[in-house]
Amino acid sequence: MESAKTEDDKLQMFFDGELAPEEEAAVRRSLEASPEGAAQLREWEQLRNAMKSVSAEWAGDLDSDALFARIEADIAAPVIPIEQPKQEPPTLRVVPGGRERRVWGGVATAFAAAAAIFLVVIAWPESHLDPVPITRGSEVLEADFGSNTGTIFEVEGGAGESLAVVWIDDEEVGLP
Repeated sequence: MESAKTEDDKLQMFFDGELAPEEEAAVRRSLEASPEGAAQLREWEQLRNAMKSVSAEWAGDLDSDALFARIEADIAAPVIPIEQPKQEPPTLRVVPGGRERRVWGGVATAFAAAAAIFLVVIAWPESHLDPVPITRGSEVLEADFGSNTGTIFEVEGGAGESLAVVWIDDEEVGLP
């Protein structure tokens, strides 16, 4: 017994005229054996005849020789490059904001200085609270100053510990 998919494929191939003559005869006998199959066979034949007549009418109006000659002529035609019109470069204008950048650079420097002072105060040992002195320190592995310059200082704290102080200059590098 064939699956529904296999049967549908075989019926489609029958309708398209793609079956071998002995298979086509077997499918036709199978369809003519039942009233539903015979009705389906008549509907398909009517549909096939309608499609053939329409395609014959359409093909009769088509001059295929002229169509293929036009296609071949278009393929053989030389390629004409399209020139782009010359455009004037855009005019440059001054963008305000240089002063604002310097102000924000000063604000950033003030925050960096405040952070450095805060770190020094936090890292300052309180020897009167701890009987055993604790050695604290810091190490700077990397610093990104952005478009500014800066310096990293290593200073000695009150208890002899090493402290890092980062100083960021508010002069921007590389801008006119």
